[in-house]
Amino acid sequence: MSRFDLRAGTYEDSVLQQFLFVPVHQTSLLLGRRILPQADAVLDVGCGTGRLLRAARPCYPAAELVGVDLAGQMVAAAMAVTPSGLRIRYVQARAEHLPFPDARFDLVFATMALRHWADLPVGMAEVARVLRPSGMLVLADIFRDSSRRHPLVQVVRRRQGSPAPAELAAVLADQHLEVAGVERVRWFGVPDVQVLGLHPNPSAANASS
Repeated sequence: MSRFDLRAGTYEDSVLQQFLFVPVHQTSLLLGRRILPQADAVLDVGCGTGRLLRAARPCYPAAELVGVDLAGQMVAAAMAVTPSGLRIRYVQARAEHLPFPDARFDLVFATMALRHWADLPVGMAEVARVLRPSGMLVLADIFRDSSRRHPLVQVVRRRQGSPAPAELAAVLADQHLEVAGVERVRWFGVPDVQVLGLHPNPSAANASS
């Protein structure tokens, strides 16, 4: 049994929910809606107790909402706290082996989850596989280069090149995912949380094939 299975019973009431996860979810949803206002199918990889998907229902009232988590107890907790009227489906699965066909989802979220994937390149390849060519991936996490900087330094950095974290850039490039929008969430920790909106670049995929 994983540590997330053991924490499932109290995860929904964790102090981190209010001070970290909820602001990250809100920012991720706002970025997702800004770039992709309409979606027919939404996936949350590493959904925990389903808090992001419950918040996503008013944003995408007609969409199919699906959550995936490796911890079976997290999936059970998500099902227990989610009203049936919200029509959210939860599946126990790992990011590196998503049980869905190719090009299944318009919008995929992975918030504060990347660090828990066993194999980041394989997990990202799976996410890219189930993402539709016109879709959007929203990633949120704390990266090594997420330390707070003076606003002028942040502006200069954006002008100089890609805002994707250096540790993630090669993995995103391999899957032909390009940054379409960036937000930052400040919290009580020293580093900020970076929220990236990414879309597939079919022309780059065709050029490399």
